[in-house]
Amino acid sequence: MEQGFNPNFEAIGNAFVQHYYQKFDTVDATARTVGLQDLYDVANSYMTFEGVQVKGRDAILQKFGSLTFKTIQRGITKSDCQPLADGSILVSVLGQLKTDEDPIQSYNHTFILRPSAQSFFIANEIFRLVLHNM
Repeated sequence: MEQGFNPNFEAIGNAFVQHYYQKFDTVDATARTVGLQDLYDVANSYMTFEGVQVKGRDAILQKFGSLTFKTIQRGITKSDCQPLADGSILVSVLGQLKTDEDPIQSYNHTFILRPSAQSFFIANEIFRLVLHNM
């Protein structure tokens, strides 16, 4: 593998997906923000959630805290990982989720994990429900 590319990108990306959703899918909003806070950089994390972009750990966690669902069930259809030249890892997740009594929805969730010390942080994140207006 070329210099700069992380040869363990697949294992790291897939382990991240399991860890992230384990923390996110808790029913307690406070536990969700506490569980996820170490994954974001104070200033250098960006998230777009259903078209709304926020920057920085506090704004991202505040957005998560504002979500109104009480229960969540998730099925991951597939996650794909690619190494980037600077050692970062691109992770794309396709799945379905059900919140409260809402119908099951498909979603697409994309992350860029950037190396930091001996770990990674979420540098970029985009979440979208797959809704079609026909």
